[in-house]
Amino acid sequence: MKYLLPLSILLGLALSACSDTNTTEAHGAHQNAEATIVADTELSDISLYNLESEWQTEDNETIKLVQLNGKVQLVAMMYTNCTYACPRIVADLKRIEAKLDNYKNGEVGIVLVTMDPENDTPAKLKQFAADNNLDPERWILLTSSEMNIQELAVLLNMKYKNGGKGEIAHSNIITVLNAGGEIIHQQEGLGKDPDETVKTIDGLLQNI
Repeated sequence: MKYLLPLSILLGLALSACSDTNTTEAHGAHQNAEATIVADTELSDISLYNLESEWQTEDNETIKLVQLNGKVQLVAMMYTNCTYACPRIVADLKRIEAKLDNYKNGEVGIVLVTMDPENDTPAKLKQFAADNNLDPERWILLTSSEMNIQELAVLLNMKYKNGGKGEIAHSNIITVLNAGGEIIHQQEGLGKDPDETVKTIDGLLQNI
């Protein structure tokens, strides 16, 4: 693996509660097929797609992040039992998605990664997607081992801690990846104006 930070970095991270409005302001086959078409895009050393970890989609298919290669991706972390911040993150992603109507699903994808792999099985993620009317042509939901999720969280500058009893304290960040899996922009916090994020995506798509 070219790019991997030590998980020990997580230990020093300050966390804020999921219910805090000032929380740190920071499909299946069709998607695999699209990714495969462009999987030969050259990756830089700072691409998240260098991670070798395996992930399960909401359709219980095993993929590697490199299979997301080739289109702009919006990435956020959440867990399905969250009743405050995570629904707002999903709402923020939908606001951005609504401004991307001119772009095809093959140009922009949206990735939700659970922070609660013990509870968020592929079946539960699939139900979450259905309950929230997430377009399976655009959205993909992922789970993996706790270690893999923590590793990705560090790279995304996401801070979270499972406090038990179904509560996970976490920051709220929407990350824009370019087609090669590099972090280009991050929208931190909840309910933010999406214009800067949308402009970033517009700019990236001009170069694909």
